[in-house]
Amino acid sequence: MHKYNLRSNNLEVVFNENPFQVEGIFILSSSKKLCTGMQNFIIRTPDALSDPVFLTRFNDLQFDGNSLSYVLLDNSGEYNVKFIITTDDAGFRFRMNVTSPLPIWLVEWKLSGFNFKEVIIPALGGQSLNDNMPDGNVLSYKYPFWWNAQFVIGMNGSDGLMIHSRDDSPDLKLLRAGRENNSFSLTYGFEAPAPLKSNSLEAEFYMTGFEGGWQKGVELYRPWMEMSFNPVPFISHHGFPSWADDINFVLELWGARKSFTPGHTFAQMIERLVEWSGLYSPANTLVYLAGFAENGIDSHAPDYNPSEQCGGTEEFKKLIDTAHRMGYHIMLHTNVLAMTFSHRLYNEFRKFQVIDPFGREQTWGLDADGDWLAEPYFAYMNPGYKEWGDEMEKVLGELIERHNADAVFLDQTLLAFNVSKGPNFLIGMRNHIARMQNKFPEILFAGEGLHEQNVSALPFAQIHGIDSLTEVHGMEGQVPWRKVHPVYSYLFGKYTKFIGHLLTRHPSNPMFDFQEAAYSDLGVVPVLSLYNSNQEINIPAVHKMIDRAKSINKKIEI
Repeated sequence: MHKYNLRSNNLEVVFNENPFQVEGIFILSSSKKLCTGMQNFIIRTPDALSDPVFLTRFNDLQFDGNSLSYVLLDNSGEYNVKFIITTDDAGFRFRMNVTSPLPIWLVEWKLSGFNFKEVIIPALGGQSLNDNMPDGNVLSYKYPFWWNAQFVIGMNGSDGLMIHSRDDSPDLKLLRAGRENNSFSLTYGFEAPAPLKSNSLEAEFYMTGFEGGWQKGVELYRPWMEMSFNPVPFISHHGFPSWADDINFVLELWGARKSFTPGHTFAQMIERLVEWSGLYSPANTLVYLAGFAENGIDSHAPDYNPSEQCGGTEEFKKLIDTAHRMGYHIMLHTNVLAMTFSHRLYNEFRKFQVIDPFGREQTWGLDADGDWLAEPYFAYMNPGYKEWGDEMEKVLGELIERHNADAVFLDQTLLAFNVSKGPNFLIGMRNHIARMQNKFPEILFAGEGLHEQNVSALPFAQIHGIDSLTEVHGMEGQVPWRKVHPVYSYLFGKYTKFIGHLLTRHPSNPMFDFQEAAYSDLGVVPVLSLYNSNQEINIPAVHKMIDRAKSINKKIEI
């Protein structure tokens, strides 16, 4: 039986005479075999999503000792991929040239048979999957929305294998991590830029071997990320005011909500601030007002008028003035791209709405009636449109000036759409945030979540993590084989100061201990979320959060 061996400085791959079969991937220094498995290739077209094309045949195989190439085909011979593998320093480069009789949406490469003890993914604040993951389970992560950097690491002892891209474009990608036959499978997918009209697609990815723990893999990836996306340490970022470096606790006060009574009135918020000042320093506390406007979060967005339910404009002014006299800084909640359908400008701005690759207008929705179908709450506007930036500059400018805010929270900065109409969404989001920072240089703009496409713009952000493991975002819930992992904070923590997510539980919630332990492990600034005026502050769990806050380093070494 003929075999094809490719060897880099520290990695070797051995293919069977049938190149779909990988006989072994070896770390050369230890001779440890990390994989024996099968490759699979899938092409998905937008008009037949339920019937992907499987490439099961090959021809035109060529091998010269340093590279291996072959052509993959489906049974009809109309769909094909020219697949080229070459050596690349510590590993291999894989290139795909894909052609199809129909426009392409997504191309996926899968390799099974990895004998990792752990798979580490910079997704949703950082996650790891261990080898107790049951067969048949597959998790999918879309880049850069939930999968926040273009690599995945598999570890077996101190030996590691990283599969990654070196693509600074805003094109979307896909990672699947599954378990089958008592081993891991990994899928790397590439989405064609919309509008979906091209019958060809080119993509490449890399496989790199290393020793010395997962941090070594991250440090191999970091130089490329820094060169490609230009992040700077958060303390050096022009959008990071000096006072923000002193913040190591967030007091989150919920006000108006879509019910008969608010969580807090503005007068009750003042009482909270007075009580908190007896427990911890206001100068180290950022007060985050999550429901100060209209009838609660996202009500009438992007109108952000102080809620009449909570006391109205005069009471809100009294709250802000009192907070500032006491030494607090105030962050107001907004949404970076939301416009409600009932908003007076919606018909005018509808032409700037996000249109996905399949021609659908995109909205934020929740299942209000339990039928498993999300009802639309508001429209997503494409932040790349100048007209949307003009409107938001006006709206946020009035908000900042009228209410003397110190910081503005931009909800949903993590979103990523492949748009078939209008400017590129990811480039537009990054530029939109930078525009607000340049227009209002004294204001801290914070984001919800972070990925490498917007890391250069966000020196302060909420982190996902615990919420993604407890069904907040529709995931499968907490399981013993899927855990929070510090890979995300290790990669991004130099450039962004992380605080807990706005849906952080109060200590009275049964999930609080699990949540707080995870945030502590990740070094995240603690958040005390007070959803109603009856939830207590002066309790042991909060004192432990305060102790943790005091231990958080204020500065990151450059």
